[in-house]
Amino acid sequence: MGDLTTGQRFLYVLRRVITSPLSILMWIAAIAISASLSWSTIPIAAALVAQVVVLFWRLNDSSYLQRLFSDREEKAQGLADTDIEASLEQMDFETRQRIRYVVQLQKEIAREARAGDVEPYARAELERIAARLPGLVQQAIRMASRKQHLAKYLQHVDERSLRAYADNLRNRIEATSDPVSRRQYEQALRAREAELATYQAIAQASGRIDSQLENVEATFASWKAKVIRLKTVDIGNVASFSEGLVQELESMGRDIELLDSSVMEALSPDQPVTASQTIGSNP
Repeated sequence: MGDLTTGQRFLYVLRRVITSPLSILMWIAAIAISASLSWSTIPIAAALVAQVVVLFWRLNDSSYLQRLFSDREEKAQGLADTDIEASLEQMDFETRQRIRYVVQLQKEIAREARAGDVEPYARAELERIAARLPGLVQQAIRMASRKQHLAKYLQHVDERSLRAYADNLRNRIEATSDPVSRRQYEQALRAREAELATYQAIAQASGRIDSQLENVEATFASWKAKVIRLKTVDIGNVASFSEGLVQELESMGRDIELLDSSVMEALSPDQPVTASQTIGSNP
């Protein structure tokens, strides 16, 4: 569990053990016996000792711990899925399907990483990788949502009309000899050119989001194969193999953040964008 400290993990196990059917039954029996013996403390003390023994046993049962935290992950993922679906409803069909496939791949990778056939020496590395994936999925969803904002703007702008309007203004500038009219036409031309440059920058950003999301989808698919491969790597090569995959995860996260920052700049009304401005890390 990448989101829990050691202390939090212990408290979570403690709470689950104490509230388990076995513990509840044990304490009910202890209280009943204590009451029948004029509230003797011996049954309560025996139950307390037994509870400590059960807790110690569970803490040293790797299969129980794996199952316990896997269940917790699935419940948390179930809640996250609700939020994801709410976001997906606002997206176009192609983007929605792509994000759903990425989410499915993330679940499959996590399932493989936490499966019962994982060798003990590889478990920590696989858990480290699986814990990073939800963050990347959220980044991809955020980028897909940005695309929807861009699409709303692009739907109301006709690049051909903007170009024709700008050309018409240039013709008027050349045709007029009145300096006042020329100056006003030039101001109007600069405004239209700025609008056209903004449109082109936003259209470019939308295209780069599409390419980034496609890259995320393909990379998640390759990571699934690498995680399966990592499960079979011998103990001497686990660390180096895992480190390479972690670096890929971090690199993709940086790429998405860079693109996201550039898209936000394109969307900002206070930051004029020129057509030649680079948006994102892709050439």
